[in-house]
Amino acid sequence: MEKELFVDADAFVALVDSNDSNHKLAVEVSAAVSNAALGLVTSEPAFGEAVTVISQNVSHAAAIDFANEILNSKIEIVEVNPKLRRKAFDIFKEQTTKNARFTDSVNIAIMQERGLNEIFSFDKDYKKNGFIRIRIDKRI
Repeated sequence: MEKELFVDADAFVALVDSNDSNHKLAVEVSAAVSNAALGLVTSEPAFGEAVTVISQNVSHAAAIDFANEILNSKIEIVEVNPKLRRKAFDIFKEQTTKNARFTDSVNIAIMQERGLNEIFSFDKDYKKNGFIRIRIDKRI
């Protein structure tokens, strides 16, 4: 079984949006991930969030191009079922900041179910929840 890496919406956005403050690092991480030949996983809510933010920050056309690229790639998009939603809600209830995002809780639930501890994200909340942000908390 190939090693998997979870990808959050903010990483996708940073890759597409050259004005994003994390764009340069996202491109570097993406190249390193590609060289490491990791299987990539994201969630349905993270995919939707990325499409929306890219549409708002870059353009609708860029969002469509991004979505087509992801949908035609080998990136696995995990859909939310009732069990996963409940687990995510339990995780969400444990968060201590008013800025907690339910999408992040869904992502954490997926990573826990799959035994993943590394994520391609710039969000500090993942580190607070015990996950390693590659190229920020750990080199790959």
